[in-house]
Order: sequence, then structure tokens, then C-alpha cells
Amino acid sequence: MSGAPDFAVIGGGIVGCSLAAFLAEAGASVVLYEREAIAAGASGRNSGVVQHPLDAQLAGLYEESLEHYRTLGRGFTFPADHVGLLLLSEEPSAKPDAFPELNPTYLEGADLRALEPSLAEGLTAWRLETGRPVPPAAAANAFALRAHEAGAQLRVGEAAFAHVEHGRATGVTIGDTHHPAGAVAIAAGPWTPVDAISPLWGVVVEFELPGAPTHVLEEAGIDVLTSEAGPPATLFSAVTARGISAIGSTFTRDKPDAEAVAPEIMRNATRFLPALEGVRPRGLRACARPSSEDGWPLLGPLPEVEGLVIASGHGAWGITLGPASSRLVADQLLGRQADIPPALAAGRKF
Repeated sequence: MSGAPDFAVIGGGIVGCSLAAFLAEAGASVVLYEREAIAAGASGRNSGVVQHPLDAQLAGLYEESLEHYRTLGRGFTFPADHVGLLLLSEEPSAKPDAFPELNPTYLEGADLRALEPSLAEGLTAWRLETGRPVPPAAAANAFALRAHEAGAQLRVGEAAFAHVEHGRATGVTIGDTHHPAGAVAIAAGPWTPVDAISPLWGVVVEFELPGAPTHVLEEAGIDVLTSEAGPPATLFSAVTARGISAIGSTFTRDKPDAEAVAPEIMRNATRFLPALEGVRPRGLRACARPSSEDGWPLLGPLPEVEGLVIASGHGAWGITLGPASSRLVADQLLGRQADIPPALAAGRKF
């Protein structure tokens, strides 16, 4: 192991890049491997919003990630305040009262349309004080720059896999070559090689809309994203940043034909935003989210393999939870106190 880095990180999304940054800033030698490009997956193709996950197990990660983003810089501009989240439905829905700090406020009729004139008539909504639109890939790119500044090597275009010998990870394999490392962290999103993580594909359609919504809009029932039952095939959402509205999204296990599913996304969305009718999309994008069996990320070591840790499985919440998740895993690798909740531990039973 002479001359080998302390840590190899596999994956160049928000989790891998922030993990490499935290490790390198602590004085460790780090090599990050990314097979395509920084933020090539969900970290660069998401709807582009940091918001409360409405899940008690994940709320702490969200709050900490806000603090990391406020000081990130390096080309990443983080909104100073939320724009507000409207949970929309065609019938009055139950009050989302699990998080009173979000100040849930019920709106309907003229009050709702005065707040968001673009909405269809007959809708009701709960407004929550959360939601900060961000450019999708900006956060991962900023953390990659931060990792580089701290001395981490970023090896982009190299597909690396954990190399395990006699129950211990001893580095990575690229092609037929073994590259030693003291420990390996896998942050490869849906391609993380554990049975509990699988791809959940999403398609988002982009529009330039006159009178675009100023709030983050979501179909009521977003909590199903972290439920065991999982989400329906299509859920309406809309995030507007820099004049572009990202409308989505799908939640399918099989890789979709983005062009084929876009009309269904648009049909569902026009129930909430009639202005979409007849407007041509300016673009669309698809990505695979890393979905875990219980909807929560897997963080920390795998008991069966020494020197191997996982930081993946965030589903639709990668941008929202990634920096705090990485900080926990970095502390554990560095031998610091790392209070990873048992419900999020990579070695938990499913």
C-alpha cells in the first residue's frame, strides 16, 4: 500500500464530490473516480430544488445540508430564503402538521390564485415555508472544485470498481489493473452494487412559461417518495429557476423512453398548470435516482467487507441531503464521532 491514497471515492455526483472534499480538507489523500462526468447522473438532471423532505428521519440531514450550501460558493449561488412549497390537490387534503416550523397554511379559491395566478381553478393547497431552486449540476461541480482545491485527485472518465480481497476492500479495479487505497467509499448512486439500492427513473420536461409559477409546486402526497409502498408512476411537480420551469416527474423501475413518456407528464401537469396546454417543451432530461428498499439512504460501512463504506440510496433527495450525508460518512472514515442514525446505517437489515 506504499504511496496509495488514504481513500478512493467512486462516483462524481453530489455525494461523492462532497465526500471527497470533506476527506481532503481533513488532510487525507483522496482519489475520486467518475466514469462519465461530474454530475452526469441525477445530481445534474434533477428538478433543481433543495427542500424539506417531510420525513423525520431525514430532517436533520436537510438542516445540516442547508448550512453547507450557504458557505459553498465556487460558482454555486444558494438562495438566501425559500420561495415556498405548495402541496396541491383537487380535494382538500390533510394538514401536513408533522413539521410546524414550516408554518403550513391552507389556501383555496381566490386566495390561492392570487398567490399563484397560473394555477387551475378548483385546486386547494397547503403552503410550506421551504423550497430553494438551484441549478441542478451547480452544487456537485462546486464541491468537485472544493475537493480539487483541497488536494483530491479527480479522475473523470475512468470506471472504477471496489477491489475486495479476503473480506477487505484494498482499492479499486480499473480494467484489469488494481489501484490500491486504504479504504473505498462507493457513492455511485443507482449503480452502487448493493441489493438494497436500485434505479428509479425520472423524466423532467422543461418549459418557458409566461407567468411561470414562483413557488415550488407539488402534487399532494409527496410523502409517498419515502414510503414502503413507493410513488405512483407519475407525480406532478414544477420548479422554476432562471425563467425555466422543470415539470415532472416519473418514477419507474425500468429505463423510460423520455420522448414517449413526456406527453403523459404534460397531461398530468396541465391539471394543475393549464398554461402548459399547447406549449412546446424546450427540452427534457431523464435520470436514474438511487432508490433504497425503505426510501432512506444507506450510509457507512458494510459489516461483511472491511474498509468499504456506502453513501447512496437518497432517491429524489440527493441534492437536499447529500452534503450532510457525506459529512457523516467522512467523519466515520476519519475515525471521528459519526452519529449515523441506525435507520440510515448501510448495514441495517431489510
